[in-house]
Amino acid sequence: MSIHYAEQKLGELPPEERALAEVGVRLIEGAEERRRFDRLLREEHYLRNAQAIGRVLRYVAEYRGQWVALLTLSSAALHLKPRDRFLEWSTRQVQERRHLLAQNSRFLVLPATGRWPNLASRVLKLVCARLPEDWSREFGYPVLMVETFVDPQRFAGTCYRAAHWQALGPTQGFARCGQDYYQDQQHPKELWVYALGANALARLRAPELEAALREGSRPLPPPVPVPTAQLSSLAGFLRQRVPDPRDPHGVRHPIASAIGIATLAVAAGCSGPHAIAEFAQSLNHGQRRHLGCRPTPGKRRQFDVPCERTFRRLLAQIDSDQLRQGFAGWMAMLDPAPVQILHLDGKVLRNADPAPARLSQEPALAQAAAALDTPADQQKPKAEKALTLVNFQTPEQRLVDQIAVPRDTNEEAAVAAHLPKMDLAGVLLIGDAAHTVKANCWHLTQAQGAEYLFFLKGNQPTAFAKAKQLLAGDFPPSGAIDR
Repeated sequence: MSIHYAEQKLGELPPEERALAEVGVRLIEGAEERRRFDRLLREEHYLRNAQAIGRVLRYVAEYRGQWVALLTLSSAALHLKPRDRFLEWSTRQVQERRHLLAQNSRFLVLPATGRWPNLASRVLKLVCARLPEDWSREFGYPVLMVETFVDPQRFAGTCYRAAHWQALGPTQGFARCGQDYYQDQQHPKELWVYALGANALARLRAPELEAALREGSRPLPPPVPVPTAQLSSLAGFLRQRVPDPRDPHGVRHPIASAIGIATLAVAAGCSGPHAIAEFAQSLNHGQRRHLGCRPTPGKRRQFDVPCERTFRRLLAQIDSDQLRQGFAGWMAMLDPAPVQILHLDGKVLRNADPAPARLSQEPALAQAAAALDTPADQQKPKAEKALTLVNFQTPEQRLVDQIAVPRDTNEEAAVAAHLPKMDLAGVLLIGDAAHTVKANCWHLTQAQGAEYLFFLKGNQPTAFAKAKQLLAGDFPPSGAIDR
């Protein structure tokens, strides 16, 4: 935004000091005033554009019923390094707190230059004085700071300086052209800001945002669970190990970048293609570049991510075992130290279909189910209503293996049948009481050279009663290796 002075003349005006005292500002009202407002901006403002992005308030300054200035307040810019550094915000805080900022995106003074030299700063002060109340009433949450851009090739920002705004330095020359993207205008502008209240900056910079200030923020996708510097290795690892099942004709997004994004999204806690697509949109362009995303045609340093429909189609085609092996192999490459401790961690994904039935096709699974010590009424329910996954992971959250529980059995049987397939020599396996099965304990120690730390509780009444009878009381874990 830059202030602009129109060339049109108003009628007879009194001396400046008396006129400024009678100037007032208000929000425009009705469709007729909106059409007049937009027409004046298109005809008189040098940008020739009345459009604003996001949440918008339009003000008119009047003197005795005559319009003397127009201002547009809209949603703040997505990314501004000088502003974000000034507010001491991390990348995550920018996403969480940007709704507390507004942008003065248009400012048009209608009288000819030189008639009212202090009119612009006076109007700015009046608008900023009422903006917090208007914004809160209109959108349901407060605004704490206003930003604007001044074109240094046209203006010096005198009115902003007179109104006590603060200059933060030049931008990088990008102009916002949509909800998510910017165009490089090759024309940096000066960034100015104004805090709306004595403690506004302290509230914006606080380590934890007040509950009252979170009202206007929509739920954010979870943060990327991997440092940006490691994303390139994930894309490279998947590129070598996951074949592309798609018809090459018309493919826009590399398989490694799409699968890498989906893998990170699921690791961050996303469930389903819609959540994965929202996670993808939240990635900054640096993260997208490291993941090998497709460059946006005609835009410098910008990269596209797949949409929800692309993720939905791709996840229906990709082999889940290949994806699991690829992610587990990449984590093993990052952390090659031998595994010493493994946790069993079961997760229920309620928006995913259960895994296919396998009890009648796999004798080992049927045998494991029959060997369960836990009474049937005390066992975990069968995975027939939602997808149940069991992760084998280290205390450092490294995924070593993962299984999907078949819909015709439960977590205990699926784990018991899978343990013989793993190399667990010298590993301590930790699981909850559901896995305290005699066959599991025997197999881990006698057949695989592993150790275990399981628990006993009332859902195994026979074993629990025997332990109470044989043991004098609680005791710490023990084994061949002091852990």
